[in-house]
Amino acid sequence: MSPESDRVVATARATLLATSRLETEVRAGDFVGQADDPRAGTPGAGPTPTEYLMMALASCTAITLRGYADRKYDYAGDITVDVAYHEPRTPDGDRYLQRTIRLTEEIPEQDFQTMISIVERSPVTLLL
Repeated sequence: MSPESDRVVATARATLLATSRLETEVRAGDFVGQADDPRAGTPGAGPTPTEYLMMALASCTAITLRGYADRKYDYAGDITVDVAYHEPRTPDGDRYLQRTIRLTEEIPEQDFQTMISIVERSPVTLLL
């Protein structure tokens, strides 16, 4: 890995002002959002950093599936991806992500398994 020779494909910036507590301005390109880490029972000013990560995985999965399905099958219909982050209840347990993919159109099981293998190579999946 060499920062001088590698291509930058995405950048982000987070700015947390001294007067803002935990409300953080986040930027990616021209897009601006808000991240927060609210205390239990209080509303936040935006998603938590973990929720942004889950949104990145879910949206990348859906976009990857749409690109593949439109080229190969043209019958995937609507694509919904849910991602849940699980923390263990015990100190020795494992943390893990659970990704659930739903299509509004029925497709053969073998085609769906091919889509799943494609998803395992999506950009955000590989980053994680």
